Amino acid sequence: MRDAMIGRRCVLAGVVWAWAFILSCASLVADEGNNLLQRLVGDGISLTETTNASIDRPTFLDADGKPVGDAEVEQALKQVARAGGVARFVRDSVVAPVAIEMDSVRDDAGQRIGHVLNVTFVVHAALDVVRDSDALDQLMGLQEPAAEDAGEAKTLSEDELTKAGVASAMDDETSDDETYGRVRFPLLDRVLIQGVIHAESFRRIEGNEQDRVTIAWQLDPRFENTWSPIKRDDLGQEVIGDAKAYQGIGGVIVATRLPPAIAPSGKDATVVQARLVIHEPEAWFGGRNQLRSKLPLLIQDRVRDLRKKLAEAD
Repeated sequence: MRDAMIGRRCVLAGVVWAWAFILSCASLVADEGNNLLQRLVGDGISLTETTNASIDRPTFLDADGKPVGDAEVEQALKQVARAGGVARFVRDSVVAPVAIEMDSVRDDAGQRIGHVLNVTFVVHAALDVVRDSDALDQLMGLQEPAAEDAGEAKTLSEDELTKAGVASAMDDETSDDETYGRVRFPLLDRVLIQGVIHAESFRRIEGNEQDRVTIAWQLDPRFENTWSPIKRDDLGQEVIGDAKAYQGIGGVIVATRLPPAIAPSGKDATVVQARLVIHEPEAWFGGRNQLRSKLPLLIQDRVRDLRKKLAEAD
């Protein structure tokens, strides 16, 4: 049982470990917008030279990046809650539903080359508590026993940014809310991804309906990003194969206040929405649908862990 639990933790940590790095080291500002989020929503993420995967505009933000009104929030929740209803979806419970949608991305020949993952759920805690708690890092795969094996990251120096033609924090007036980190993390113990993640964050928490936190990130195509197969030799030792070019992973995370009229639980509640795009070359798993079969249940477990941790801290 214990080995099975550790295995499940490692699977999810590998897939979304990069999110944890972003959440833990991206700086936040209150007076700038999230330009990267707008670009990702508008242009999507390039998976191959000929195929882009779009990221839907976050449901609970309008075209200007501000939270939508109460009526629109309720309508959006009706869509994700489906037959279960809004009241059940937003209830104050560890086992309240988590809306998870996962669609395949296909190239012009109809070959599956990636996935788009959309996740929406509610936690009964204030927005600032959700953002500042390490429970959100736990949701994304950082705070767990297997974290030491899950990956590693290092913020790039100004010299490294300059060599890559990227404006440093000293030169770029909009860079206060940006982070560039060199990451290295495994997927399903079969693939090793290495490269540089560019993240941009925005925070506005002033105690009203306009409060929100947004995080956008992607492997930056201006750097050399790669994936390598992870194999085992005759002695069972891990062997990293030859590196191949890779750039197709990124996403957005949005957290907004849940209107009290929708969930009158007597305490603040937050809607969290995450969207992930990931390129899956055929060579990763030999065409087997490993990511699609494993991710939804694992993410549901993570959300429940997050809710438990926030409830204990209340």
